[in-house]
Amino acid sequence: MPFRGHSGDSDATRRAQEPPPSAARNKIDRRILLVMVVAVLAIAGVVVLVPTTTAPPSAATTGSISVSSGADTIVASAVQSSPAGFTLESSKQPSSASTDWAVLQQVSDGSEANVTVMVYQSTNASQAYYDGLVEGLKGLTGYTDVTSSLTSFQQYGACYGYGEDVDNIAVVNGVCTKGNVFLQVHLVSSIAFSSLEGDLTSIMGALYQSAT
Repeated sequence: MPFRGHSGDSDATRRAQEPPPSAARNKIDRRILLVMVVAVLAIAGVVVLVPTTTAPPSAATTGSISVSSGADTIVASAVQSSPAGFTLESSKQPSSASTDWAVLQQVSDGSEANVTVMVYQSTNASQAYYDGLVEGLKGLTGYTDVTSSLTSFQQYGACYGYGEDVDNIAVVNGVCTKGNVFLQVHLVSSIAFSSLEGDLTSIMGALYQSAT
């Protein structure tokens, strides 16, 4: 699901690796903060809470289709490589296979990542969705531009990254296009902001490699 605030939604699936009580409380606090931030962004009309499988009304439907993989295939392949040590925690795969999202977790430090992939009918449609989303995101204040972390991927399409570090909770977001595919990664963690940027690059790279 698209950009979430300062936390991730999770159901621990590995009992032997559950965080200690204090860490669990911290994650719950971050989830509460997430709900607040997502609500604010939704009211502002900046984010889409449920991934859409169709192009925005103004998007063109012509243009080449450079990626034939389904969204579910792209996510599954990317997760299999365990980028930056992240493993799959949960996922949702609509029957159309044109949209997929997953929650990843890095057990070593509790970092969480939300990944969204949307496969459009044309490159123009994917780019139009990206352009509209980024235009709204750039209007937000208080965020640091981290697009430089995604520079290596811009040979394939457009990318934009932003994040913030507040009260020792780092949040980094990245959106990119590759032909007719829209890719989005949202990360939240208590690790250093700069380290989370590296995780963003790793996960986005795995998605790019899987989108064929």
